[in-house]
Amino acid sequence: MIRKFAWVIIIIGLFLILFNGFQWWDQLRRSVYDPIASKKVASNWDDRKAQAALTEGVPTKNANLKVSGQMGELVIPRMGAILPIVHGTDDNSLKKGIGHYIGYGTVNPGETGHVVLSGHRDTVLRGAGKLKLGDRLYVKFEGNIYTYQIRKTWVTKADDRTVIVPIAKPVLTLTTCYPFDFIGSAPDRYIIRAELIEVKKDNGEV
Repeated sequence: MIRKFAWVIIIIGLFLILFNGFQWWDQLRRSVYDPIASKKVASNWDDRKAQAALTEGVPTKNANLKVSGQMGELVIPRMGAILPIVHGTDDNSLKKGIGHYIGYGTVNPGETGHVVLSGHRDTVLRGAGKLKLGDRLYVKFEGNIYTYQIRKTWVTKADDRTVIVPIAKPVLTLTTCYPFDFIGSAPDRYIIRAELIEVKKDNGEV
């Protein structure tokens, strides 16, 4: 009897490992990690010199975004990553890519206000710790490429709601769990704050 019970426990454990492994693989396959392709987004992607921030963004047309639907891409040349942005930050949305936070005080990419994007540290944002001040983040949305430059990074508690607040200028906040190598549900959040410095048409090279 004990032996049968032990086999049941082993089988259940293997099933959970395979199930979690499949979910991890499914999230990874939705993202593209291609250093060459990601760097085609701009010739000056590695210029960390501080650029003047724009005081106003660009109004967008898409006001009826579908929750969990892809709305754009986040290109991070420093990480060699091209990541799908999906509307919403619920569990189902975050399984598909970078989640676009829906809430009071947040706006669509490129608009005047606060854009908040979140992703898992062990899948789409597994290289977030490599990003430095001055690095550029490119958001492709509605035919434009919005260039944001990182101004500040910090660590805060998971329940710190002051990170998601209205801001009167075009900024982007990227959040992920921290510590990066923590096993289980991480207690903190790693925050990357960037300002909009350029808007240009998307020529489709990336």
